[in-house]
Amino acid sequence: MMLTKTRRVPARRAAFTLLEVLVVVAILVILATVATIATTSYIEGAKKSKAQLGCVTIEKAIKSYQIDPANPGVTDEEKLPNSPQDLIQPFGSASSKLEGGNNDLLDPWGKQYQFERRTRADNTVYIVVYTMAPDNTKISQYGIGPNAEPRN
Repeated sequence: MMLTKTRRVPARRAAFTLLEVLVVVAILVILATVATIATTSYIEGAKKSKAQLGCVTIEKAIKSYQIDPANPGVTDEEKLPNSPQDLIQPFGSASSKLEGGNNDLLDPWGKQYQFERRTRADNTVYIVVYTMAPDNTKISQYGIGPNAEPRN
């Protein structure tokens, strides 16, 4: 009996080809781009919601300012603050109407909230607290964008 040598075929190494690696990298880049865009828009939406909450907080501070017994005003218009700083140091030595002080007067983008005095049809005066987002969306205590204007 004759023994024959069997020739061994070298085993092929298991590995990815360059094309397969490039396809995987391209898919990862696309997924990272989509995630970044989604996260950025989510963060902007959260900042707008925080700005609206800031407007509501300032509106509540204004109402507190109006009903404060130390308020020297007689009419409703005289009882409104003249500037945002009046909420920080109302009536001289009284405590601040805003818990965070000057920080509560800054929106999420670092700008100061704006006040606008308005008069209703029944001649009562009120203040609209608002700010503008970087994309020029108006934000007030009443809402964001088209909802930012009060309904009389």
